[in-house]
Amino acid sequence: MMTQEEFALIIRNLPQASSLDLYRLGHAIRALYSEPQRILAVRARLHAGMVVRFFDDIDGGFRNGRIVALRDRDMTVDETERNLRHTHVPYVAIDLDGQATAGPEIVDVPRTRPDQKRPTRADFKVGNTVNFDDRHGMPLIGKIVRLNQKTATIETYNGQWRVSFGILRHVVDI
Repeated sequence: MMTQEEFALIIRNLPQASSLDLYRLGHAIRALYSEPQRILAVRARLHAGMVVRFFDDIDGGFRNGRIVALRDRDMTVDETERNLRHTHVPYVAIDLDGQATAGPEIVDVPRTRPDQKRPTRADFKVGNTVNFDDRHGMPLIGKIVRLNQKTATIETYNGQWRVSFGILRHVVDI
C-alpha cells in the first residue's frame, strides 16, 4: 500500500512526464481497475438502495448517494446533496472504507423485504424466461428447460445451470 507522501510525490511529478508516458500510465491503470476480480470484490459489498460515498470524476470530489441500479461494470447513483443522478459510476469509484454521511431523511434499504414471498416451483413452467445472479453476483438470463423438485434447470448463453426457485425472477418481454 502506498503512503500519502509517496502518492503526493508521484502526483507532483506527473506534469513533467511526456504525453505518451501519461497515456501509457492511464492505460495501465484502466486495465488494473477493470479486472473482473476487482469489480466483483466491490460489487459483492453493494446492493440497490445502499447509501455510499463515491468519487465524482466531473469535479474531482467525493459525494454521497444512494445506489439505484447495479450493472456489469458500473452503476447508477442518486446524489443526495444536489439531487442529481449519476449514471455509469464505475465500481472502483466507491469508497468502501469511508462512511457515507446520510441525512435524517436517508435510511439504508435492506436487501430483502419481509413482505415479499419467495418464488416456488408453482410460479414457473418450462419455457419461461428468467434471470438470476450467479455466485459472483453477475446477472444471467435464460430459459427454463426442466423443473426439478427444488431447482430449475436453466439454459443460458454459457451453459446449463441448476438454480433454486427462490432466486429466480421472471423476465417480461415487452
